[in-house]
This record gives sequence, structure tokens and C-alpha cells, in this order.
Amino acid sequence: MPSDYFDFHHTVTDDEVDAQAHVHNLRYLQWTLWAARDHNAATGWDAAEALDKGLGWVVRDHQITYRAAAFGGDAIVIRTWLSGIHRYACTRNYLICRPADEKLLCRASTRWVFVDLREHRALEVPAEAAAAAMLRPSPPPLPWQ
Repeated sequence: MPSDYFDFHHTVTDDEVDAQAHVHNLRYLQWTLWAARDHNAATGWDAAEALDKGLGWVVRDHQITYRAAAFGGDAIVIRTWLSGIHRYACTRNYLICRPADEKLLCRASTRWVFVDLREHRALEVPAEAAAAAMLRPSPPPLPWQ
């Protein structure tokens, strides 16, 4: 049954841990990108087909707030949802969580702009993409709730 949010599961690998013995901040951002990719695929978005047509989504901006550290071996969940679709962009939100100890590690959001990759210009979000999106204006529950 379709849901208005998507969970991406990941186990932190040793190469994601930095010299300070916790996960480097850029890895959190990478996880959000993976979650967005897989959520889009789960809704039927064919990124390869779009790319063949010279179309795609690019990041306009990120907002990220770190709340707790992740460590090697941690099983984490990146919960993502779309909170809005506008003429040229959509807003995707994320909660990065560690269910083992019920810790919220990070909150983030990304504004994605739909673009013509050949002409390097924004395009209106396709009607079929907007129609397929299940919007959730408020955050979903945490994975352990």
C-alpha cells in the first residue's frame, strides 16, 4: 500500500567514520540523496528514462540540522517525504534516525528543481510527476512511534 513517506535503511560502514570517530557530516547528506533516489524510484519515476530525454532533478538548496552522532555499525533509517510541489520545484524532508536507542540524529530538507539538463534551465514540474506525488505537509512519526 502506498505511503506518504519512505524509509531508506542503511548500516554505517567503517569508511563513513571520520578522524573524530563518528560519521562525517557529508555522509548524512549523501544518505538523504540515496533516500530521495529510492523514494522517487518507488513512486515510478524512471530517472534513466528522464536522463535520456535530458531531464532531471537538481538540488537548489539544503537545510540540515545535526542533533546526535552516528557511529560505525549503526543501523539507521532515513525517513523522507515530500511536503510541497511548486511550479518548478519540490521540497523533500528527511529524518535520520537510529531506532536502536530511539535517537533522532538529523533533520534535513532539500529543494529540488526540475531542469532541462541540456539547456541548463528550470522547467515546470511535469503534471504526471506532480500527480504521482503523495504530499505530507507535516512530519511523519519517528520509526519507533
